[in-house]
Amino acid sequence: MLTAMRYVTLALLAGLGTAQATTPDPELNAIAAKMKARHIEVDKLQRLSPHLVELTIKGERVYTTTDGDIMLFGQAVQFDKDNRPTNLSTAANWEQVRDMIQSGRAVTYKAAHEKASLAVFTDFTCGYCQKLHEQIGELNAHGVSVSYLPYPRSGPNSPSFEQMRAAWCEKDVKQALSSLFRGAQMPARSCANADAVNEGWALGQKVQLQGTPTLMTPGGQIYTGYRSVPDIMKLLGV
Repeated sequence: MLTAMRYVTLALLAGLGTAQATTPDPELNAIAAKMKARHIEVDKLQRLSPHLVELTIKGERVYTTTDGDIMLFGQAVQFDKDNRPTNLSTAANWEQVRDMIQSGRAVTYKAAHEKASLAVFTDFTCGYCQKLHEQIGELNAHGVSVSYLPYPRSGPNSPSFEQMRAAWCEKDVKQALSSLFRGAQMPARSCANADAVNEGWALGQKVQLQGTPTLMTPGGQIYTGYRSVPDIMKLLGV
């Protein structure tokens, strides 16, 4: 394990240039200065807690103590007063997910009386995604709004990728998605809205999805795999 971590560390840090990040926070600037002395280029620094700082290095998130002397590689999880976890390593991706939802690039099944919301990376060729899709009405009835982010697992230029792009070009994307889940075929189409499929795929790669469906709760906590309606209600605390 130590050997593996050593190679990960070297891969991230070797050959990097001068630190560029500066902030109004003197303590963070001191960390940036230490990184510069180590020839580590830091794109961004942000304080996660009084004792932990997140560094972005070549797109990778690394953590350090506030004196900059200990660096941690991996995932940071924060627990709230009710012992509910938030993965700080993925929480930053929630902003992009939320932007897709708010702009309409994701497809949202809105609950009439919303109590909670859930984002789902989905693929119509995935059997468990279809099973979850069949429960959208029940989730809505329980006050849970569900937003779909397209993530065709086979990747760009594959038949399923192009089918999802075609669905996003339809006037009624929800109906088009339901048709795909039922096994319908759609002629290839290209439009501005279809770029949401490319964006969903890229975001899924960034989050390092392990499969579909992948559920993301507000704040960025990720749950891989199918969950029943009662399980989802429990996850959301409703």
